[in-house]
Amino acid sequence: TWVFPRPTAKEQFEPYSVETPACFTLHFSHAYEDDVTGNLVSFFSGWPPSNSKDFLGAWSGYAPCYSRIPPTFLWRMEIDPKAKKCVSLDVAPGATNACIEHVLVHPNFNIGKAQNVYAIACNFVGDSSAPTGYARMQVESGRSMMLPEGEYNDEIDAYWFGTRYFPTEPLIVPKVGADLNNERDAYLVGVVQDASKKKSFVAVFDLEKDLSEGPICKLHLKSTIPHGLHGCFVPGKDSKSSIFC
Repeated sequence: TWVFPRPTAKEQFEPYSVETPACFTLHFSHAYEDDVTGNLVSFFSGWPPSNSKDFLGAWSGYAPCYSRIPPTFLWRMEIDPKAKKCVSLDVAPGATNACIEHVLVHPNFNIGKAQNVYAIACNFVGDSSAPTGYARMQVESGRSMMLPEGEYNDEIDAYWFGTRYFPTEPLIVPKVGADLNNERDAYLVGVVQDASKKKSFVAVFDLEKDLSEGPICKLHLKSTIPHGLHGCFVPGKDSKSSIFC
């Protein structure tokens, strides 16, 4: 793992590498410098160690074959920058057995100690399967104890759309006039494909409520939208980009 100084950091240093346990990193949700220990803590989605020699090799082919795709988990890595060593690399607290992807936090917490990490959700039994919902995991206060494979993690807040509904990577959109230090003063917005009707809709969740209560509205589209990755919210046609873009 490589550590680089931010271009705007007051204290610059030579980039350095830290030896970490083998894993395959996909997407980072956030990272921060711990106020107490000074350690660097980061959260990311990734695969457990494997002997694969191809980049995303398990995803090759006409369609995903989940019998050979490893489950994607949310990981927590802690690095001691003084000793330049990895302190720990484990599945994040509150995320045991959660097969998830496209993790993200409130945009004001990308480099802060976020309590809530959001993701598209596949299942909470540690298996590999297609995403059918959205999840909220509490990574600072959630359960750290590992669950046996196959045991359901019942402490995760989630909403499941049902069979043949496939959600894409969501966005966290702060509300108008929101307190940007309040992670839940925002909306979760995501495009969902209804494969049976061959159409998509935009689902909007109020994050001051539990995801399990369902979306506060659905904006139905006339056709299906291909599965999308990564995005940024812009308030309106004539508005400037979000301060977080």
